[in-house]
Amino acid sequence: MMTGMKFAALASVSLLLCACGSGDPAPEPDQRPGGAGQRLESSNLSPLLGAEDDFGADVIPALIAAARAIPLGTTQSTPAQGAQTPDEMTARVSRDDDGIVIHNVTNMGTIRVPLPGPPRQDVNLALFTDLIPGIEPDLTSYPHEVLGLWATQTQVGAFWDRSPDLETVDFDSTSPMGTATYTGDAAGLHAADGSVTKFLADMELVADFDTDSLGGTVDAFRSLSGVALGDLSVTLEVTTFLQTGDAFSGSTGADVPGSGHWGARWADDKGWNVGGTFGFAADDESVALLGAFQACACAPVDNGNPDDAVATEN
Repeated sequence: MMTGMKFAALASVSLLLCACGSGDPAPEPDQRPGGAGQRLESSNLSPLLGAEDDFGADVIPALIAAARAIPLGTTQSTPAQGAQTPDEMTARVSRDDDGIVIHNVTNMGTIRVPLPGPPRQDVNLALFTDLIPGIEPDLTSYPHEVLGLWATQTQVGAFWDRSPDLETVDFDSTSPMGTATYTGDAAGLHAADGSVTKFLADMELVADFDTDSLGGTVDAFRSLSGVALGDLSVTLEVTTFLQTGDAFSGSTGADVPGSGHWGARWADDKGWNVGGTFGFAADDESVALLGAFQACACAPVDNGNPDDAVATEN
């Protein structure tokens, strides 16, 4: 049973992401732990941690496997057994004894990354958020998206979560009607020509609440600095969702032969926001993608309150 956006681990992997030793300089005020750094170019995402972490070419085989794995919720990673992703990850916000905001990333026991912290050993990790730079409210109660990427030499994963916990999703009593278009951002890993690059991309999803179905596209893949990464467009093929708000998943495709999967959850109890993960790998393994996304059916900021209700069409 789902309670808010807190998920139970559906299985486990023998992976521990740890922190040991630190020689990094103190972050600038607008990049301090818990707050968001400057917005990434042509994106509504800001780095929380590790945007500079290097994901080397040795992770490509695991990246391809993770892209084809079936998500169980909003985490997609290299499968440890069978064809399904073995774990769920969440991001929770708290304050340490000094009052500093800490993002705790965990899969309920087997993976735990306390943030901020010293450099991580044997793992690369990058976290992004939709928080507005320069503003640091009480993140222990202020809802915000967290998109994450992590990799070891043998495993790769991407996850999405919203922190803190929100109300249980239940469309049975207040279901939206008609269709709604969601737009947002994606961040992830792009593998091609023997190298791995962190990417940003644009999201568009269309939900049909009369048929309880959702699908869309991810395109405009580019590096964090805005350099285009080819012209590949990934289709998130239409899949159905449950009125209870449980996680759902579907297949992905592109304009080159290949395969992959995507998965998502509603981020609130009214269906205004959605987040999840997606992957795609070409059959010839010439290109592979794995990422997390967030999207909203909110009104544009320059045309109303971004928290306005979902706009529907008959």
